[in-house]
Amino acid sequence: MKPNRNRMIILLLAILLIFGALFARNGYVSVALHEQDVARLQEKTTKTIRLTGNRGTIYDANMVPLAFDEKSYDVQFYRDPSKSSQADRANYTQVILKTIQLVESNGKETISEFWLSRDENGQWQFDTGTTNPTVAAKREAQWRGNFYESKTPVGQLFDTLCQKYAVPADLDEEMKIKILAVWQASRMNAFNTSPVTIASDVGFETVSEIEVMSMDLDGITIAESTTRRYPHRTLASHVIGYTAKLNSNNRETYIAMGYPNDAEVGATGIEYSMEAQLSPNVEYRRGSQVMEVSTQGKAIREVSYTEPTDGNSVVLTIESSLQQVAENSLAKTIESIRDYQENTLMPAENWQRRNADTLAEYAEKGTEIQLADSGAVVAMDPNTGRVLALASYPSYDLSMFEGGSIDNGSWSIIATDARNPMFNRAVSAKDSPGSIFKLCTSLAGLAEHAITVDERISDEGYFDKTDQAHPSKCWINISKIGEHANQTVVEAIKNSCNYFFYTVGYRLGSANLTKWAAALGLTSKTNIELPSESTSIVGNQDMLYDSSRAISDQYTAKPLIAANKIRSRLFEIGEARGITYDEERVEVATKALLDIVTTEGDKTSWYPLIKQILLYDMNIPETYISSHFLVNEIVSYLNDLRWTANETIMAAIGQSITQITPIAAARYVAAIANGGTVYDAQIVSKVLDAQGNVILEKEPVVANRISTDEIYFDKIREGMNDVASPEEGGTASSYFKNWKYKDVLCVKTGTSERTELDVENNSWMVAFAPIDDPKIVVVSYIQNGYAGSQSSPIIKDIIEYYLDSLEYSESTTTTTENSLAD
Repeated sequence: MKPNRNRMIILLLAILLIFGALFARNGYVSVALHEQDVARLQEKTTKTIRLTGNRGTIYDANMVPLAFDEKSYDVQFYRDPSKSSQADRANYTQVILKTIQLVESNGKETISEFWLSRDENGQWQFDTGTTNPTVAAKREAQWRGNFYESKTPVGQLFDTLCQKYAVPADLDEEMKIKILAVWQASRMNAFNTSPVTIASDVGFETVSEIEVMSMDLDGITIAESTTRRYPHRTLASHVIGYTAKLNSNNRETYIAMGYPNDAEVGATGIEYSMEAQLSPNVEYRRGSQVMEVSTQGKAIREVSYTEPTDGNSVVLTIESSLQQVAENSLAKTIESIRDYQENTLMPAENWQRRNADTLAEYAEKGTEIQLADSGAVVAMDPNTGRVLALASYPSYDLSMFEGGSIDNGSWSIIATDARNPMFNRAVSAKDSPGSIFKLCTSLAGLAEHAITVDERISDEGYFDKTDQAHPSKCWINISKIGEHANQTVVEAIKNSCNYFFYTVGYRLGSANLTKWAAALGLTSKTNIELPSESTSIVGNQDMLYDSSRAISDQYTAKPLIAANKIRSRLFEIGEARGITYDEERVEVATKALLDIVTTEGDKTSWYPLIKQILLYDMNIPETYISSHFLVNEIVSYLNDLRWTANETIMAAIGQSITQITPIAAARYVAAIANGGTVYDAQIVSKVLDAQGNVILEKEPVVANRISTDEIYFDKIREGMNDVASPEEGGTASSYFKNWKYKDVLCVKTGTSERTELDVENNSWMVAFAPIDDPKIVVVSYIQNGYAGSQSSPIIKDIIEYYLDSLEYSESTTTTTENSLAD
């Protein structure tokens, strides 16, 4: 029995060892698998959230905030990648629908950008926000790839997505698009673990309701954010600009720079031009937060945190109080001019009888008379080029864009306003300057010795040296030209005598006139730190037609008008002769014909050149050319493209094709005021970092220094002073009678003709003060403002306010210093 018992013991021990090994193995496997599960769980539920600080503040010159970020709340949607079944998508769609309804019930909107829209025939099409076919194809491919719908025909995509994402069939199409817009934002964010913002700057009602319903709103969270605020609403709106969410047109550009998909960027104004300084989305300013989250996307705990840096702030040169004066005065003056014009148009007035023929033509064509309803004002420091105020009318309310978007109703009001309130006329509008250009002609004439400071020229009525058939004359009645007799340049400026400046322009020639206009900054940009600045042009052959440029790339519309007439005629000839001309062939011939205007010699030299092109380039028989008078016909089309001496004398008084911007006019007049220094226009003073330290202080930039006799500037300033002087009887003297600063004011009016009706003339007025130590330059431009002198209230309001402020500031400083000394 003993041996058997031993064997039993050995067997039992063996069994115990085997089971022990199995238990040990099982425990090891269980622990290992648990550790792997924990690691996977941690990897799955830990995500890094990119953090951005506040956008920098925009201040005026006195550190008054004009635009700043304020704490707000956004609604965000996060789709758990593990939840991809049809049931999961249906659940998310119900959550999205509830969220949209909740947000809208509290007066806010969710995102609505969706890349499918119906065409004019009601058929679905891709609308990815670009007209570039290559870019559009790339975006469509990306969209299809993210939605896993690469093969579905475009006409079926909407219904397919509605079915795939379980969008309720009983909803209207608008709501379906809103739901799919949220899905689109999520799908296009498929490889980014961060949530997408579906509603911005929601109120506390929305926040509270979403928090209460959080268990039923899978994937919906509230995130702290910031909203751009514009506390002064319409004040300096064209200067400040606004921000907007990334859209189809700019998203790829900014994302390539590292911006998040839902970033807000500057859309216009300083917000746009100083984006790199203001933005918190620049790479080195970003922070991050590593969070542990539940599968519903809810935050559980913070793992790590790197603080973001706010964007830099920008300090402008404009002063809010002066800006408000400028805007109020501009609006009030335009309204006053319009009232005056409407009274002038009354049937009983003599004006109606004088313009009966033109009014009959307007009536026949259905043309409306254009009255004052828009304009611009610029105030500048003539000794630095710093802009003190810049206003464009009509304005618009920046607060409508708070939150990075604008509701459809507000946008519709702006978009349908024929006056185009978002257009910054101070830097982008170009128009004929009229007589304010005579200051340039005066300086050019004196500096080129076409006239002397003492030479006297009398108005002899009709100036026939450039066109004997249709000679030009001064604005003054021919019976009163004795009032413009024996004028020096000072008196010519005071009287704004066209005859005098015809003479100067005729003596100077186009090249010299353009040379001095360029020296005064009238042919280049002022480089103001605002987007969309237009370049002023001064009339000459290259501006009228430049053969080195394409027809579509000329400075005026005249070449295109002539080209269209020639093209049409050539196609007509081909049709009459039973020939179908190739479009490229016609285009080449048209360009060759237009280029003839720049050849040397008078117009008689054009005839053989035109005939040669018609014969050899278009293969038109000589008999056909002569019998149909084609050469003469082509000459008639080209006439308006050849610069003549008559065009030069008209340019000398600010007419012809010369067109300048208000900001360029301000820089030009500042150079007259300061004795010949042309500064770049400057509206940014300095840049501050997030701690308020100055990291960039902008200094005045000199674009040109005019070297000529100082007496020339003295005489021009003297003439401008006489314009406003009641004692001297200048052209604007009655408007400044009894005004407190009339004796130290230098001013020049400008009335530029737009049509044969004088009520449609433009109103320009430029001024600076005081004459002996200029502190401020003001330029007023009112389209269809009737007459230059009509702008005088603007000049008075701005200069009086500014000089009074300086006087008060100086007296306060003196008092304080004396008090300290005591």
